[in-house]
Amino acid sequence: EGNVRFREPGMLLLGDSAKVDIDSKEVQIDNATYVLHEASVRGNAKTLSRNQEGIIVIDEATYSACEPGDNTWQMVTKEIDIDQNTGFATVKNARLEVKDVPVFYIPYIKFPVDDRRSSGLLFPTIGADKENGLDFAQPIYWNIAPNYDATITPRYIQERGTGLELDFRHLNSWSENQIIASYLGSDKGGADDDKIDLLTGLRPNQGEDRYLAGINHSGGLGRAWSTHLDINHVSDVDYFRDLGNLTLDDNSLTHLQRRASAGYKTRHWNYSVAAQDYQVITQGLDEQYWLLPQISADGYYRWSNSLVVDLKNRHSVFNHSDKRFVTGSRSSIDYGISWDKRWSWGYFKPQFRARHLSYSLDAGQQSRLLDSDPSVSVPVYSIDTGIFLERNSGWLNNYKQYFAPRLFYVRADYKDQSNLPDFDTREFTPSYDLLFRENRFNGGDRISDENRLTLAFTTLYIDQSTGQERFRARVAQSIYYDDRRVTLAADPSMEELDELSRNQSPLSIEWAARISKDWRITSDVIYDNHDNELEKSSFGVRYNNGQNQLLNFTYRYTRRPPRLFSGMDVDQDIEQADISAFVPAWGNFNWVGRWNHDFTNKRELELFAGFEYNSCCWRASLVARRWLDREDEILFPEEELKARNGIFFQIQFKGLAGTGSRVDTMLNNGIYGYEPQENF
Repeated sequence: EGNVRFREPGMLLLGDSAKVDIDSKEVQIDNATYVLHEASVRGNAKTLSRNQEGIIVIDEATYSACEPGDNTWQMVTKEIDIDQNTGFATVKNARLEVKDVPVFYIPYIKFPVDDRRSSGLLFPTIGADKENGLDFAQPIYWNIAPNYDATITPRYIQERGTGLELDFRHLNSWSENQIIASYLGSDKGGADDDKIDLLTGLRPNQGEDRYLAGINHSGGLGRAWSTHLDINHVSDVDYFRDLGNLTLDDNSLTHLQRRASAGYKTRHWNYSVAAQDYQVITQGLDEQYWLLPQISADGYYRWSNSLVVDLKNRHSVFNHSDKRFVTGSRSSIDYGISWDKRWSWGYFKPQFRARHLSYSLDAGQQSRLLDSDPSVSVPVYSIDTGIFLERNSGWLNNYKQYFAPRLFYVRADYKDQSNLPDFDTREFTPSYDLLFRENRFNGGDRISDENRLTLAFTTLYIDQSTGQERFRARVAQSIYYDDRRVTLAADPSMEELDELSRNQSPLSIEWAARISKDWRITSDVIYDNHDNELEKSSFGVRYNNGQNQLLNFTYRYTRRPPRLFSGMDVDQDIEQADISAFVPAWGNFNWVGRWNHDFTNKRELELFAGFEYNSCCWRASLVARRWLDREDEILFPEEELKARNGIFFQIQFKGLAGTGSRVDTMLNNGIYGYEPQENF
């Protein structure tokens, strides 16, 4: 009687009076205050009892994850049952109070009091924008078994209708699996009157059933064999733009991948068979070739004398839905032998490769094949060598400077490839790493002709007391001894021919500096010293103090040839600036924001601003967002391109539930270095 204190590992009970059965460990405390340490929850109760099965029954109780003295949120209920054996709490007829104001009635909820999962309602996701109106989704979590679960989400979109989403996950000893699906019947079409078809009087996709389906599978975990599935499909090209999660990733998608593969590894060989296709989800893009199948066998041998042999074999079958395109199969071999000798002071790697392509082609309805079975073989010689020098810095105390010159020479004779098709090949974008590649084409339909020497220098400054890199710079340029003649286009432009005839590459410069513990600067430049103009450049400044206080600035420029549109050349240069920040305001409030601007077309690609409140027991975010409504791949501004506006809200009551990750995803994608913080 009087001032009772009852303590067990993980639990503290205070009360006016108590009854304890020492043998059965049954406990009953009146006018109790309780704390469950592992779950980080506390509360008050008229009566708290625990039976011999370990079930705690709390009558006329409160429940909160807030620290003592802070009643930001709490549940008030007639009864809470906590099963210490299963780790779950069951609440009936409860109300959720925020600052002692009832905001939500909960007839029944079951949630974990430790790290175990439990079926039940998650907090809803709420958003709004002009075209869709109110967007409300109520996730329902179903913990089916320890190794598989599902989230079922009814969704109401004011201007489109009611739908349902499913996310099913399964895990076993050899595979990870996920199935996603969503369905919205008879779409109302949205609220944008500017998109009404004058002939039908309907908005895009109005009256149509819209859906998404996908399966993701990774098998053979930790085994010699492996299987993979990544198959996705949507009902129409506008699905993600209209009904997606309204994140940057969804709005940037142009294709949905569909790929299946199986493989087997031995000590020296890797065998695989794969099929691949893409669904185009951007207006104005052509369908791509699909692979069915691609068979590969890759071997790799390395001996103690540093001799290396690698053998790559591919057979790929390409098809196309448009019968006007050339289709057929491609077989390729890429065999190499090298002496990869490495020392602490440098390395030396001469290499010889034999590359061969052969085809079996079927002419399309509007194509002309001069040869239905073309082939080409090209020998490739290369030498890659460099040395590592180091010294104590003469002008920076306790710093060590590293200096590494590098030479890379490659020789591949010209072979006419104008009669070869182009199934999957593009030319690499200029970069530092491209100067050390043997082939300037990305894909399997061209073998570039090269007679090139690349000279490069790298220097580093290392703080010897911490081992941290403080400054790094790399400079490289290639010298061409012959004109390049292999191209993708059958009739290359004069500008392209001029670039292929130059005797040196653009100058590539990269550097990065960590000017303090929290500040970092990076930059890279591709400078064409033949025409005295920038090909590509970027500059970035980042601040991160390790406590989620962030500031990022990035500028990007890429020169591209103009695009002919409606009889006129349109500037296609990419020039963008991106500023993002996560800045403490006062107390637990933090400002979040991003400004991503396109200087070429004088428009905002994305703009959002808002705040995040984060305390020990709850977190909330409110963000207003404006982003470009992209409908096709064209990079210049058409009149029909419009900006969409939305307001997104997220709240999480720590220890109870949250609204999901829509805002977190937006901030993760938009603010480099952002991570949701847990303040317990």
